[in-house]
Amino acid sequence: MLRQRLTRFHGLLATSLLVSLLAMITCPRFTAWLLVGGVACAAGLLAGLGVAFPQWRMFGHSICQVSTDRRLVALTFDDGPDPDATATLLDQLGRAGVRATFFCVGERVARHPELVRLIASEGHLIGNHSWGHSHGTNLFSVARLREDLQRTQAEIARVTGQSPAFFRPPMGLTNPRVFRVVRELNLTVIGWSARGLDRREPSPERIVGRLMRGLKPGAIFLLHDGGVPADRLRNVVELLIDKLKAQGYQPVRLDELMATAKHP
Repeated sequence: MLRQRLTRFHGLLATSLLVSLLAMITCPRFTAWLLVGGVACAAGLLAGLGVAFPQWRMFGHSICQVSTDRRLVALTFDDGPDPDATATLLDQLGRAGVRATFFCVGERVARHPELVRLIASEGHLIGNHSWGHSHGTNLFSVARLREDLQRTQAEIARVTGQSPAFFRPPMGLTNPRVFRVVRELNLTVIGWSARGLDRREPSPERIVGRLMRGLKPGAIFLLHDGGVPADRLRNVVELLIDKLKAQGYQPVRLDELMATAKHP
C-alpha cells in the first residue's frame, strides 16, 4: 500500500524540501532565498507539466504504452458516442475486422444508449471518460470526482451490463485526487503514446502521420469519435488501418493488448 501511495510527486516534494533545507543551512541568507525560490519555481513547473502529461506518471501509474513483442496497437476513441461519427466508425471497423476501445462520456451514454449497446455488441471495449467531460474536472474535489466517475460507471453498466475497468481523464489531466478515486473504484488510468490531434487538424494525412511517428509494439493511439466530423474520422481511420496493416500491425482492444504484456 505504501508503494502505491508514494509517487514521483512525493519524490519531487521531498527533493525540493531537502534542497531548500540544505540551501538555508549552508548558503548566505540572500543566496539561500534565491535558491529556495528557484527550487519552488522548478518544482511547480514540473508538477504542472505532470498534470498535462500522463506519460510522466507524476501522481500515479498511467498506462500509456504496453511492453510487448507482438506487433499490436490499441486504437482508442474519446468523447463519444456521437450518432453520426460513431455509427460511421462502427461500420468501418466492422468491415475491417478491427476491434477498438471507446472512452465514452456518461451523459452521452445516457443520451444514446442504443449506440453504446451497439459498440459493446460488436465486440469493442468501453471505458469511462467522466460524466460531462468538464474542462474543470481536474479541479473537482475528491467527493465530486468520485460521484462523477461512479455515475458514469453506473450508467455504462445499466446500458451494457458491464462496468468499465479503465478510465481516461478528460484532456488526460491528472492529479493526486484522480488517483485516489480510481483506486477506490478499482479503475486503471489510461493515457496514450501517440495522438493525432484530430479535433484540431483537418488533414487526415497529417493526423495519421503524427500517429505513425509513434508506432511501436504496444502503442496506444488516441483519436476521437466525438467532436470530429464523420467524414474526417472515416478518412483518418481508413488510412491509419491501411498503414498499420502494411507494416504488419494489428489493432486490438486495450484489454487484449494488455494481456500480451511482458512480465519481468
